[in-house]
Amino acid sequence: MTAWAAALLLAAGASAGAPPSSREPPPRFYGMTEGQIASALRKIHRDHTGLASRVEAVSASFLGTPYKLGPLGEGEDGEFDRDPLYSFAQADCVTFVEQVMALSLEPELAEALSGVLQKIRYRDGKVGYATRNHFTEVDWLPANAAAGFVADITAGVAGDKVKRAAKTISKREWYARKTLDDLQGFDGAPQAERERRLKALQSLGSGLADEDASVPYVPIESLPELLPKIPSGAIASLVREDKPDKPVLISHQALLIDKGGVKFVRHAAAGRQVEDVPALEYFYKYFNASWRLLGLNLGRIR
Repeated sequence: MTAWAAALLLAAGASAGAPPSSREPPPRFYGMTEGQIASALRKIHRDHTGLASRVEAVSASFLGTPYKLGPLGEGEDGEFDRDPLYSFAQADCVTFVEQVMALSLEPELAEALSGVLQKIRYRDGKVGYATRNHFTEVDWLPANAAAGFVADITAGVAGDKVKRAAKTISKREWYARKTLDDLQGFDGAPQAERERRLKALQSLGSGLADEDASVPYVPIESLPELLPKIPSGAIASLVREDKPDKPVLISHQALLIDKGGVKFVRHAAAGRQVEDVPALEYFYKYFNASWRLLGLNLGRIR
């Protein structure tokens, strides 16, 4: 904890003394029309030729976006979730990262949203509840690595300090525990239809075998030493200890961004908005969490 205390003091001083950026501040997508966002996105791609720089600029354009858990679904024809396929009005931790990825990789808004984003969110880009990358450990990370969107850099950062977390993921149990509250966009539907859809949703997991997840991570106790090695724009997935009452190992996703020599967590904060928090300050609060944070899995957007 001494190393953490010293690192926190240094980071706080560097953050307070950081000079203001001379660059033009990025646009804020929240509240803009799609036409305005499309123009702003093209400008970001013109001004930021490097991918890491574009990730910084695109993600900054989401700052202030209100938080909503599960804001995206399969659109107005979705069988179980009729939330929109994309949104600039709301975000949660995963949809924030996904939309930043898509807009950083593709300068044309329409293609970013209809093409790239759907390939990031869904297996083989096929839109559907069953093909959505719901589980970060066994769906999202492997699928986006296979598609070439993300490269795991955890071992490269951690070196001989890298560790692994393991858990058996039961999608069958996860689907079986779905309730009427998990149906989105059917509030006005007859009760019989809602119950029919719920049974169909629960049945999606009936034939699914358990999957063993194994996730490399940078240990949280080594973060003060290793944080400077993490490239700006990296995706940080928070790896927790395996607990029987938790269906997952990874509980949150964020971006790590360099600002004035200090690393910040840029994320969609539950109950608030997309915001920046000094990284060491953010992760320090997890030391006394009842669901222990083991460390960070790190990915580089490609």
